[in-house]
Amino acid sequence: MADQGVTLAYHHHMGSFIESEDDVNALMEGSTADVKLLFDTGHLLFGGADVMRVLNTWADRVHHVHFKDIRPEIVADVRTNNRSFLDAVIAGAFTVPGDGCIDFQGVADKLKAIDYHGWIVVEAEQDPAKAPPYEYSKLGYDHILQVCAKAGLTIDPSRP
Repeated sequence: MADQGVTLAYHHHMGSFIESEDDVNALMEGSTADVKLLFDTGHLLFGGADVMRVLNTWADRVHHVHFKDIRPEIVADVRTNNRSFLDAVIAGAFTVPGDGCIDFQGVADKLKAIDYHGWIVVEAEQDPAKAPPYEYSKLGYDHILQVCAKAGLTIDPSRP
C-alpha cells in the first residue's frame, strides 16, 4: 500500500476483531509502525477502553480520527442484556459529540499536543426519527469547532 501512496490505518470497531483496548494494544504491538490507527472515540468507549489512555499510548500511530459520542446508559443496557451491535445502534448507543459522555476537550488538547494535522470526522449512527440528522449534525459540528478552537487546533474549511 505504501508503494502506492496509501497509508494503512486500522479502524477498530464494535462487532469486529479489534474492539477493546486490549485488542487495539495487541494490534499495535504486533504490527510495525507502518500500520497506523484510525482513532474512534465512540467505538473505543463502547468497547470498554479508556479513550485517553489509548490516545496517549498510540498517539504516534494516529492517522485519522472519528469523533463519536456514546450514551452510557444505553451501552450498559446493551452489555447487560447481551444485545447485538445493531440493537445498540437502533437503541441510540451512539450520538454526536457533545450529546454523550466523552471528554472531547481532552482529546482535542492531546491532538494539538501531538501536532495532529489530519482529518477529524464527526460521526453518529442514529435513528433519524429519534435524532433529526440536521439538528444533531449541527450540534456535533458546533461542539467540535468549540473544543478544537479551545485546544488551538485550526480547521481548514478549504479541505474537502
